[in-house]
Amino acid sequence: MAIYKNGTNKNYYYGFQHKGKRFQGSTGLSNYDEAFKYYLEIKNKIISNRFIYIDKTYDELVAHYYNSYHKNDQRVLDWSLRFLQGRTLASITGFELKELQSYRSYRVKGSTVNRQFNVIRSILNKAVIDLGWLDYPPKFKKHKEEQPERKLLSIEEEKRLLKELPSHLRRIVSFALETGLRKSTIVQLTYQMYDQESRILRIPAKLTKSKKDHNIPINLKAHNLIMFNKRGSIISQGLGLDLKDRPIFTFNGKRIANPASSAWNKARKRARVAIRFHDLRHTWATRQIEKGVPVAIVQFLGGWSSPKMMQQYLSIAPENLSNLKKYGY
Repeated sequence: MAIYKNGTNKNYYYGFQHKGKRFQGSTGLSNYDEAFKYYLEIKNKIISNRFIYIDKTYDELVAHYYNSYHKNDQRVLDWSLRFLQGRTLASITGFELKELQSYRSYRVKGSTVNRQFNVIRSILNKAVIDLGWLDYPPKFKKHKEEQPERKLLSIEEEKRLLKELPSHLRRIVSFALETGLRKSTIVQLTYQMYDQESRILRIPAKLTKSKKDHNIPINLKAHNLIMFNKRGSIISQGLGLDLKDRPIFTFNGKRIANPASSAWNKARKRARVAIRFHDLRHTWATRQIEKGVPVAIVQFLGGWSSPKMMQQYLSIAPENLSNLKKYGY
């Protein structure tokens, strides 16, 4: 008999043989149909060779893959062990992980929560796909991210900010407002990437978010920011071989690691400007559209993969649209 009663116990037990070995135990259920269904599930797992992994724990899974993760991701796994240590993989539910997401959101931003829980999601997927320790991973949705308020730099704020910035940062901020490039890209530009004759900036894939080469023309003001110093003297006469690998933006002859450092924050405070460095990219994109530059060109220059991605950067004011007359407005 596949399932049976054992003495006075109200629950059904199961028992069967597979490959000369007997398997038996309690179903924990008193209803015959439910107990029989449970028995079939257990038998299927044993026959498909998955029953041997039924007691695998989250600790074992983390230990198995720990060294393959980046240090930042390892910290996420360490944090998750505080709550899931000793738990069998099969007992971890999507609801429980969703609760952990909510708990984590009290300490960090929604976007950070999602990045961290992507690590947990990935290691649970490995348990299913790579190891066969789970039939399927627990499912849970991404945490809702609140969109940060988009702020643009007005012309008046720009004047105040540039006045307060030290010269090396003033040059970088002005360049960002002329090109829309990210700060991580700007600080890694070298003279070798710039063709002064054609005014084409050839940005290699390693410096772009899309991981694709990005070759863009730049305007005369951006060209002058590359070629001339604050006194109007040419920086790189002829762009000789000795200057090819030199960073375009430096401080005391050294590459600038982060232009949004303490000097930037102090200048913002003095100028009474509440923006992030990345808002300069928002400002550039919005100004281009307001001037009437076609969307496709702004998308290309900004390096966005789609118009939808670019739209997230725009905060257009109708009164600033200066090129509408030719469209009949």
